[in-house]
Amino acid sequence: MSKYIVTILVVYGVLVLDKPVLGQQRTQILGLTAGFSPLQIKDQFRSDYTYRGVGLGLQAYYGQNRSTKQWLLEAAYSRATPQSIVSRKASTQLVDLTFNYLWRLSSISRPGNRLQYFGGLGVHLFSTTTNYSPDIDVSTIVTTGIAALGLSAKASYQLSARQHIQGQGFVSVLSGVYRPNYAYFGRDQLAISWFGQNPILGIQVSYQYQLSKKIAAVSSYQLTYFQYDKPRPVNGLYQSVRLGLQRTF
Repeated sequence: MSKYIVTILVVYGVLVLDKPVLGQQRTQILGLTAGFSPLQIKDQFRSDYTYRGVGLGLQAYYGQNRSTKQWLLEAAYSRATPQSIVSRKASTQLVDLTFNYLWRLSSISRPGNRLQYFGGLGVHLFSTTTNYSPDIDVSTIVTTGIAALGLSAKASYQLSARQHIQGQGFVSVLSGVYRPNYAYFGRDQLAISWFGQNPILGIQVSYQYQLSKKIAAVSSYQLTYFQYDKPRPVNGLYQSVRLGLQRTF
């Protein structure tokens, strides 16, 4: 009798160990996209007029998905030549780094559910460097660096076996704006703000089409807005429209 009990326990143990734990099922994604980056910035330390332009941008991202949680790290770079109605073209470089850690809020007991939604925390690092007179010897470079900790939410909908769309939003709770060459009273400017003051917002909508088991075509639209009030206002609105490929492994 004991021999049969031991055999049953061994078989049961093998089955349990061989069966993947629901919360530990994992896939990783790696993607690269490129496209256009419209922007507009109004920095009243420099000018009362809004600079507008369209540049080119490149984005890479890497993430991990589990049944109950997921995270994604994105890095983007773009370059543009915005211009106001009363000035020559400027030269602007943008660097954008985001990290989102999300928990599944929808039920994991229904894998066939097409709508999935998530919520969690996000970190957004952003910098813009603009040379307002790139074609003359006098340097007129203004840099703004932004760091924000906030809330992030995402919803995903499976259109078909090969297609799905998703939308994601970010709002800052705690943010800091640093201007290292903002010559105001002879010192650098650093401002720390809580929720509702100097907001930093982000929105992203993407569409994926599965080309093969591991490769998908990706298109996305992204918008980032920030506002900084003191000692003089600066507002920025940055958008991107990108196409690329994503690999799952």
